[in-house]
Amino acid sequence: MKSQRTISQNSILIMMIFYGLSNYASAQSKDSVRIEISGFVDLYYGQNFENSESGSRFPFLYNHNRQNQFAVNLALVRASLVAGRFRANLGLQQGTYAQDNYSAEPKALRWIHEANLGYALNAEKTVWLDAGVLPSHMGFESAVSIENLTLSRSIIAENSPYFETGVKLGWQKSERWYFSFMYLNGWQRIQAIPGRNNPSFGTQATFSPSNNLTLNWSTFVGTDQNREAGTSLYFSNFYLDWTPGEGWRLIAGLDAGKRTIELEADRNWWGTSVILQRKFSQRFASAIRYEYYHDPLQAIAPSNVNEGIQTSGLSVNTDWKIGQLITFRLEGRWLQAPSEFNLGLDSGESSNFFLLGSVALSIN
Repeated sequence: MKSQRTISQNSILIMMIFYGLSNYASAQSKDSVRIEISGFVDLYYGQNFENSESGSRFPFLYNHNRQNQFAVNLALVRASLVAGRFRANLGLQQGTYAQDNYSAEPKALRWIHEANLGYALNAEKTVWLDAGVLPSHMGFESAVSIENLTLSRSIIAENSPYFETGVKLGWQKSERWYFSFMYLNGWQRIQAIPGRNNPSFGTQATFSPSNNLTLNWSTFVGTDQNREAGTSLYFSNFYLDWTPGEGWRLIAGLDAGKRTIELEADRNWWGTSVILQRKFSQRFASAIRYEYYHDPLQAIAPSNVNEGIQTSGLSVNTDWKIGQLITFRLEGRWLQAPSEFNLGLDSGESSNFFLLGSVALSIN
């Protein structure tokens, strides 16, 4: 593990690079420079009707996971800069999302939501090389709740990376096609895996045959442990995002993965999520989601007991936008497992109903 001094030096270096790009931007013509500052805060309360105690709800959920108490899921300040063929992004965060999803990172690095630099390799700015802490290329849900159709995240999103660290080569071939290739230091990591480790790789292909339909296929080949552990991860994520008519939106995703371990049988997992949203006006929308997740050997999803996660779920979500800055969301979520302990809890529950409310403030 890196020393606290080294981590602080890295944080200072990131700030110095961003400051240097800002100075570079000030030297350019005003028409070629764009700086954007934004902020986001998501305050929530979750009521668990199966358990009256406070604390965390499920070991395999990382967003809005506190129950029977008020908490901040994500407080985020983000700055982005574009200057000619250069770009940079820096996001600093806190909240229960950062505490839960970054628990494997040193505390100083849990502040980093994203920190990356990019350079366009051609004058048309269709080929970019980006490096640093980047948003994940897998899945259709982000850590910023108002960017998603539902308040809570699908189980497939919670158990695949929200962020990644490495180098990304992206190519916007045309309005319809986008491709990227990533060289990464592991499965959702900022700090490199301690000890000797093999590199990880990712790919992405996005096809938009029309303005109403997007198809995406992302892959990951690599590991989340050092070389001595003898484990590898193979992962594929596919989703479609379709707008069938005015006010309607459908997103369907399918994840499948495999963990190989030397001298052991392979551990496979898969999951799916289908979300249908109806937007009644600019201020009012509702969505329904069905999901299923199957990880019987704990290949990737953690559990509090020696049983894998196997569950189906149904949720209903309602959104109200108040003014230009505030969004209020209310969601009921029901999970049902085939037997006791398949929800990963030592209480032996096979079902759970959870009511979640959120007030989010977004400033752009």
